[in-house]
Amino acid sequence: MAGQHNFLAFMLLCLCGTQLTTVAAETDATCSDQRERISQQIKDARLKGDSSQRALLEAQLQNLTERCQGVVPLQPNHAEIERAMRLATTREAQLREALGTGDPQVIEVSKRRLDQARKQLEAAKH
Repeated sequence: MAGQHNFLAFMLLCLCGTQLTTVAAETDATCSDQRERISQQIKDARLKGDSSQRALLEAQLQNLTERCQGVVPLQPNHAEIERAMRLATTREAQLREALGTGDPQVIEVSKRRLDQARKQLEAAKH
């Protein structure tokens, strides 16, 4: 009877291991599909010259890569920090665009928005 119990336990363990591998493969496929979709959107934004959209998509791709690799946030407010980082990246891209226009008012507004985004990021980190 003990031999039969050990055999059933062994079969159950093998079955669970197979299911875990299947779940991991599905997750990898899902991550791969999402990576491909975001990468294509980044290429489209680059072709259109939309640097703020491209910066936002690159931040999304970075977050996806971290999630797919199983990186666990160390800080409890990780989502807030990520949001603030994306905003700061977007504001940096907008400032670069404003500098390209040469309009002093647009440049000043962009600088103020970037400064505010950076302050929010620093506040989120502390």
